[in-house]
Amino acid sequence: MRYAKTVILLCLAIIGSVVATGCNIAYSSGTQIKDIEFIRAVGIDKVPEGKIKFTIATQRIIAGGGGGGSEQKLSEIVCSEGRTGFESARNFWGYSEKRPFFGHLEYILIGEEAAKDGILKYLDFFTRDPEVRLNLNVFVVRDNEAGEVVRLGNAKDKFVFDRLEGLRKHYWGLSMINQVDLMEIMYILDTEYLSLYIPCVRLIKKTESTSESDGEGMDIELQGFAFFEGDKLAGHLEREMARGLNFLKNKVRSGVLNVRTKNGGMVALEIVSSDRRMKPYLKDGKLHIAVEIDMNSNIAEIQASEDIFDEENLQYLETQSEQLIKDEIRKVIDLAQSKKLDYFGAGDAVLHKFPGLWEDVFEKNWREIFSKVDFEITVRSRINRTYDIKQPIGAKEIE
Repeated sequence: MRYAKTVILLCLAIIGSVVATGCNIAYSSGTQIKDIEFIRAVGIDKVPEGKIKFTIATQRIIAGGGGGGSEQKLSEIVCSEGRTGFESARNFWGYSEKRPFFGHLEYILIGEEAAKDGILKYLDFFTRDPEVRLNLNVFVVRDNEAGEVVRLGNAKDKFVFDRLEGLRKHYWGLSMINQVDLMEIMYILDTEYLSLYIPCVRLIKKTESTSESDGEGMDIELQGFAFFEGDKLAGHLEREMARGLNFLKNKVRSGVLNVRTKNGGMVALEIVSSDRRMKPYLKDGKLHIAVEIDMNSNIAEIQASEDIFDEENLQYLETQSEQLIKDEIRKVIDLAQSKKLDYFGAGDAVLHKFPGLWEDVFEKNWREIFSKVDFEITVRSRINRTYDIKQPIGAKEIE
C-alpha cells in the first residue's frame, strides 16, 4: 500500500513539473493587429558566406483624414540575412517596430543564383511555417537578384505585389506562363520521375513616367519558365516556347496566333479554347505517346485585302495554325528529351495507362526511357468565327 502511494506521488510530481514547464513558453498571449507588419511578397537570394537574404515588401493601410473615409496604402522594403531561412525571418524582429507576419504572403521570388544553388533550402522554412499558405505563387527571377525585383518593382503607387497580382490575373491572355504554387513544387520535388518547372519574371523598363520620383521604378515582365534537375536550375524555356509547355500541360486558355494567308497577308487568331489528350501505347515493345490537341480560335484581325471567308482559305489558315502549334510543342519535347527531364508530365500519363508496367519497368529508369519515347503530335485547329466585321477592309472590288 505504501509502495502504491509512493508511485502515485511520484507520478503527480512528474506531471506537475511538466505542466509547470509547459506554462513557461516563449510566446506572449497575443499580438495586437496594430503591432503586426503584413508581408505580401518576399525575395530570396543567395549571398556570400552561404547566407540567405530575404527582401520583404510590406503593406500598411492608413485611414485618411476628413469625412470621406479615404485610405492610403503604403509599402516598405526591408532586408534581412541569416544562415537559415528561419534565422533570416526572425532577424527582422531585431530592428522592426512591428512583428513581421507571413500569413498574408502571396508571392515568393527566387533569385537566379539561389535557384542554381538548389531551391529546397531556400523554401523549406516556408513549407513548414504554420503562418504561410501553401497556395502562394512562386517565381524565378531571370538574370537578376530577387531583392532587386522587389526593390525596383516597388515604386510609389505601383507596388511589387500589385504588379505580380496583375501578372497572375492576366497571364491567361497570353498563355506564356501558368501558376505554380508552393504545394505543387513540394509535390513535384517529392515525385522522382517528374522535373520541376517554375514561371520566370524579369525587370524591364516599359512604363514612361513624367514624375522624377518614379525614375528608378521598373516594370516586371513574364519571361517563360525555368526548369530544374532535382532542385537545381537546369535551363530556361523562352517566351516563344512557353506556350508549347502550356499546351502539353493542358493549361492554354487563350493567346494569339499570327498566320499567313495564301497571298502573304497576316491574320491574327485568338485562341478561345484548347484541349490536350496524352495517349501512351506500346508498339513492337517500344513506348509511344500520342499527343492530341484540339484548338478553337476566332479571327481577331486581318492585315490583308483578299476575302478569306471561304472553305479553301479557312482550311489553309487552320493548317498554318496547326503547324505553328505543332512546332512549339515539338521544341519543348525535344529540349526535355535532350535533358532527360520530364517537366510536362508524360510519366503521369504512362503511370495511369500502364500501372503494372510502370511499377515493374518504367519507373526505375524513367529518365532514360523518357529520352527515347516516340512522341506523335496531332493538332486539330478550327476557326469558329470573326467578330464585328466579316469582310476585310478593302476586300470589296471597285467596279
